[in-house]
Formats: sequence, structure tokens, C-alpha cells
Amino acid sequence: MMSAERARSFDAWAAEYDRYRPGYPTELFDEIARRLGIGDRPRVADLGAGTGLATLAMAGRGWSMTAVEPGAPMLEILRERAAASNHDIATVEASAEDTGLPTGAFDLATAAQAFHWFDHPVALREMARVVRPGGGIALFWNVRDAAASPLLADYNALFDAYGIGVDSRLPGRSAGTARRIAETGAFEPSEFFQVPNRQVLDRAGFIGLAFTKSYVRALEPEMRARFRDDLEALIDRHLPAGGSVEIPYIIDCEIARRNDRRNDRRNDR
Repeated sequence: MMSAERARSFDAWAAEYDRYRPGYPTELFDEIARRLGIGDRPRVADLGAGTGLATLAMAGRGWSMTAVEPGAPMLEILRERAAASNHDIATVEASAEDTGLPTGAFDLATAAQAFHWFDHPVALREMARVVRPGGGIALFWNVRDAAASPLLADYNALFDAYGIGVDSRLPGRSAGTARRIAETGAFEPSEFFQVPNRQVLDRAGFIGLAFTKSYVRALEPEMRARFRDDLEALIDRHLPAGGSVEIPYIIDCEIARRNDRRNDRRNDR
């Protein structure tokens, strides 16, 4: 399945994505705010916001949020969750590459578990356009620590056996991301940091999480059924009846501050 198709395929299981994907800890946003110096009540555009796992966490800090998401089903769940938690979040059904947001209106632009789906140069230029000079961007991902336990090691091996080893990406800085940010000429040199995260799931939740992976959903129906059987057998070997599994993650975060517009006019439009 092509990358663009896979990115939009999440629309078909938006509810499962919202239920099973891990969220983001307070420490992540503490570090973003401190390192970029964006203040206590920044205006934030969250691009590729999905169902709002990061958007709602930032709104809970009192940050003024605008969620940009091209998938209507994902955005509908975000709106429902925002209403239920009494968060006033502006929503825009648009892509990260063409948000339609006003120029220089935001202190921060974020992409949570989403930047790898974007057209990188175009999306970065758009982020530079909507962020004020001196504001910043933050790109971050939950990356599972595949070596944390025998269960997770076998889980990763299962993905490899089905030819979907992309899931085994290790935590660490991506030179490609830093290079793409630098190539825009719109940002100061980027900075990388990591914070820990964790998720605790029961058996059904662990299976549900696996089936929110686009490359699992992209398997042919017969192979997908075999994958489920093999996953359940794996859980039977490791997880006692009624037990739960803790999944440790490392959040990789790349941040950069927007150059003064006087020194970079290429991103104005």
C-alpha cells in the first residue's frame, strides 16, 4: 500500500486508533515549552492531529489549540472528546501541507506520530509559514522499546516474520528529520531529546493495538487472520489469564525555533 493511502487508511478504524494508541506524558510538553520558551499559554497548531491524543493533552495544559486533520472520521472523534472534556479546540479539516491557517498566527506547530506521513519539505514550509518568528516546531513519536521484555521481543519477531519489520524501528534521532528541517532555511539548528512513556494493556487491548498498525491492516485477509492467530498464541505463551502487559516507549522529539523573518523571506506567501 502506498504511503499516502496508508496514511488515510486510519479513517476506517478511527475509533480503534483512539482507544488503543498510547498518549503522551506531561513531561514531553514541559520539555517542549521549556526548550522553546513559548510561554504558559501558547497558540498551537497540531498538524495531522488524528483523534486528538496529543491535541487534548496540550489543551489540558491551557494551551490554545487548533487541530488540523485531513480525515473527517478522525476529526469527528477529536471534536467529541473535546466537547466531553470541555476543551475549546478549533478544528480544521485540511492537510499538513496546506492548512489554510493564517500566517504567523501560532507560537508552536506540532506533529504527533504524524510527520512521517507528510510531504516533508512542503509541510515544513507550511509550519514555518504559520509559526511566528521566534516560535517553534515539535515533531514527536512514541517508539516502542522492543527489547524491554521477552513478550515484546517475540512481538517484534512476529512482525518481522510477516515482512512488516518497520514496526521494530529503534528509538533514536533521525538524521533525515534534522536534515529536512535544516534544508528549509526557516529554522535555527534543531534539537533532539527523549522522554519515557508507558502503556498498560490487557489481552484485548494488546491485540487491538496491533490492529491499529496500517501495515497489519494492509495484509491480505487470509494473512491477516493468520497474523491474529499467531499473535494470540504469542500472548498465550507470555501473558497469564487475566494479566496485563506494560509496554515501555521512548518518545523521540525533534524541535526547532523559527528564524527571524527578516533573515528568511522564502517562506512568506
